[in-house]
Amino acid sequence: MKISCGTDIIEIERIQKSIENLGEKFLQTIFTEEEREYCEARKAQKYQHYAARFAAKEAAFKALSGAMKEGMDWQLFEVKKCENGKPELNINCDVKNLENVEISISHCKQYAVANVVATFKEPAQFFDSHAHYNDEKFEEDREKLLEQIYEENITKVTCVGYDVKSSEFAVQIANEYDFVYATVGISPNDIENLTICEIDKIRALAKNDKVVAIGEIGLDYYWNKENKEIQQEFFIRQIELADALNLPIVIHCRDAVMDTLEILKHKINPKKRGIFHCCMLNPELIKEAVKLGFYISFSGNITFKSAKPKEAIDEVPLDRILIETDSPYLTPEPFRKARNDSRNVKLVAQKIAEIKGLQWEEIAKITYENAKKIYGIT
Repeated sequence: MKISCGTDIIEIERIQKSIENLGEKFLQTIFTEEEREYCEARKAQKYQHYAARFAAKEAAFKALSGAMKEGMDWQLFEVKKCENGKPELNINCDVKNLENVEISISHCKQYAVANVVATFKEPAQFFDSHAHYNDEKFEEDREKLLEQIYEENITKVTCVGYDVKSSEFAVQIANEYDFVYATVGISPNDIENLTICEIDKIRALAKNDKVVAIGEIGLDYYWNKENKEIQQEFFIRQIELADALNLPIVIHCRDAVMDTLEILKHKINPKKRGIFHCCMLNPELIKEAVKLGFYISFSGNITFKSAKPKEAIDEVPLDRILIETDSPYLTPEPFRKARNDSRNVKLVAQKIAEIKGLQWEEIAKITYENAKKIYGIT
């Protein structure tokens, strides 16, 4: 909960002179019709009541201006008397995340004083645990988009590398934006014509303070069936690199469940574990991955009309679940034809909340903390 306060004190004489000099023009600008009727009915003390309401409006603007879209307009605020005699502030505009507002006013012969205390809901924050802002699809508007994302409460993003060039760019972006972190690695779809020594370049990049994992790495037999042994060697060598640097790994696995699990179970067991990114909706894979200590990350594909995610998502304990967009890919419903970006991670959270029987704000908080934990972010 966030609290904001506003206080104002004004001389009665100042308000009296304004009313006497400007008359109806001043009154109609500052006060609502109901306020004017109330103050005029106070007869000898009408100027004190006008001044108290003037101070209340000033105090209200001080307390609420940071959450208001509109500028100062006196008619946006109206001071009324409740049945119990206490003043009440009516606000005639939208104030972002406002939960409650309390007002107190008082006056003596010379001064009127008003205090406004506003409480705001803390907006849910989201962590997009896997996105590719190093992709050329963001070339035209990357800077503007990242600013918009942060304003939409996506307050942490991991920009994921998939080869040396994209890993370099991920680190560059992370260094430019406080809320962006980077992973570096060579994916199974990007090892063609590479030698294993390319991993030395990844090693050098991984020493940057904003690098939080080695990835995305893994196996993909959907797109590449002819180089399985080379994929496995790159996968194992990069897990060894992650172990040497005490970093988690980010796993890409497509149509290669058995070999992926075989490597993780019997050939090399990552010290810091890591994440199965954009995890296949395969309950058996998820069961085994959770047993091995991995986190499971879901993307926009769980919202697709053809998807049946409930059984898979039910297999993931709340302390192991993550959300991601894989931007610019895998745009969730109902925006599937558009380029994806981190703002859509909210739709992933909503779908998981629906399946888990929780509020989406709870999923946002849980996945935020989970991502910080696995990535070692304080």
